[in-house]
Amino acid sequence: MIQGMEPSINLRDALDRGESLPARWYTDPSITEREITHVFRKSWNYIGPLAELTTVGDYVTGYAGGVPVVVIRNECGLGGFVNVCRHRRHEVMKGRGNARSMQCGYHAWTYDLTGGLRRAPRSDAEPNFRLGDFPLLPVRAEALGPFVFVNLDADAQSVAACYGPVLDLIASSGVALDSLELHSREDWRSHANWKTMLENYLECYHCAVAHPGFSAAIDVRPDAYTLSAHGWFSSQSGPVRASALDGNSKVELYDVAGPVKQSQYHFLWPNMTININPGFPNLSVDVWMPSGPNATDGFSEQYFGPGVSADFARSLIAFNKQVAKEDDALTDSVQRGLLGGLPDRGRSLTGSETLVIHFQKMIVNAVAAPAQ
Repeated sequence: MIQGMEPSINLRDALDRGESLPARWYTDPSITEREITHVFRKSWNYIGPLAELTTVGDYVTGYAGGVPVVVIRNECGLGGFVNVCRHRRHEVMKGRGNARSMQCGYHAWTYDLTGGLRRAPRSDAEPNFRLGDFPLLPVRAEALGPFVFVNLDADAQSVAACYGPVLDLIASSGVALDSLELHSREDWRSHANWKTMLENYLECYHCAVAHPGFSAAIDVRPDAYTLSAHGWFSSQSGPVRASALDGNSKVELYDVAGPVKQSQYHFLWPNMTININPGFPNLSVDVWMPSGPNATDGFSEQYFGPGVSADFARSLIAFNKQVAKEDDALTDSVQRGLLGGLPDRGRSLTGSETLVIHFQKMIVNAVAAPAQ
């Protein structure tokens, strides 16, 4: 058994009873380290939109479990690599763009688009040095619809096997994924554990209390708002409120009267969420990455269908940011409570918070000590 960690069977039994994970699971650096190793480095990590990787030489960079990665379009398709030079381990590529080769900005070691080392200045005078011995390390890179993912685990299931059915669910909303255009991308940081934030995302029990605008736009009553788990992803959905469509909402809202009548909120293990709001065709992506146990770094992307007005885009983005601001106040408060350590465990509602429990079980299965 891992020192100080309760066996996984005990934790799963407690979760089934509605008990939460112990407080230290959200504050202990050693648990965050295990999550990085056993969750993020063994799962698919969203890296960016396929639309930015259409031409040979197009590339995007990011991180998977703290490992710098780059995905680049080459003559064979998508190439994924650890974005770390084999010389002094400087990051090779920066940001996103198009390049004819991948050159490290430290000593100009240069790699071709398939990751092979083609030039290392002064290496011809180095005994027993062969360029072919030092390619960039490969990682798996696969697309699912318009989304590109990487995985450090060579033996993992394909991205389609993990999340494929989510594409049909999104299509049922009336949003055509292949028509969406990236409007904006923004980095952010929050002062809560990444699990604290995602557990908040995975239930709408709090919506009627904490999100007046959201609850005015979307029917969050338990008989209207659905929760469903699908293995490696989970989904929430709620219809637009009739009062919002009629303009009778007590809260000022964006224009919800477009062709998309149903909200959808999908969580793709371990840290990607896909959000569709009622109104004109829209979709947003959020990615949540641990920065130690008590902070989360992430980024958000906002997409709209063709012809969506600038006014609608501006008002929906403002709506989303207001909901995020309200959520940050909640999760920051939860994190302060967790840091206090008392009570050690909370009590979840197994109906309204079933997706939270599903997520916690996935965490336990990945990182907890097996029963002896």
